[in-house]
Amino acid sequence: MFMQDFTRSAAGFSAVETLLSPVTTGLVAGTLLETASGWRPIEALTVGDCVQTLDGGLARILHLTRRSLRPELETALLMLPGGQYDACSDLLLLPGQHLLIDTLDDAAMDGAPFALVPALALAGPTVRRHFAPTAVDVITPLFADEELVYANTGVLLHCPGITDGAGRYPEDSFFPRLDSVAARTFLARRSARLAA
Repeated sequence: MFMQDFTRSAAGFSAVETLLSPVTTGLVAGTLLETASGWRPIEALTVGDCVQTLDGGLARILHLTRRSLRPELETALLMLPGGQYDACSDLLLLPGQHLLIDTLDDAAMDGAPFALVPALALAGPTVRRHFAPTAVDVITPLFADEELVYANTGVLLHCPGITDGAGRYPEDSFFPRLDSVAARTFLARRSARLAA
């Protein structure tokens, strides 16, 4: 009878919590997301806008967390060049931002078709650290449930649900989430299979 609006309290909690935590996840300003009206930069989106997700539907943004990151003092960004992991153009990523990557039927992944991999695990010859000369805005869209959104055409980026809050992952995520060590091992196996 007196149901609470969990979205209001969850959004407020995540905003406070996010201000006190280091910036390791979120979408860097300039990241293009597919919306109902075409591709738009994350910083141009507002609460209520809908974004295309992996499951083929448009998901409504319920809250946006915005933070400023000073890469020279906090953490370096990673530059994913266009052409890598289906990116149509260069994409700046925070090291803790997770991407969804096809496992290519890797037997060690217990039949999971995809895995969530932190951007830090991609670092290597093609994905390099990037030190922005000035502060950059980091925006985290929050949805009713965790979502995987299309960025820069084909990259799938994880975004949290509003009850989990920015920078958090649900315990029962649909896809396996790898830590950086397991992700590097998985990516090495994947690269070897692609090269064979």
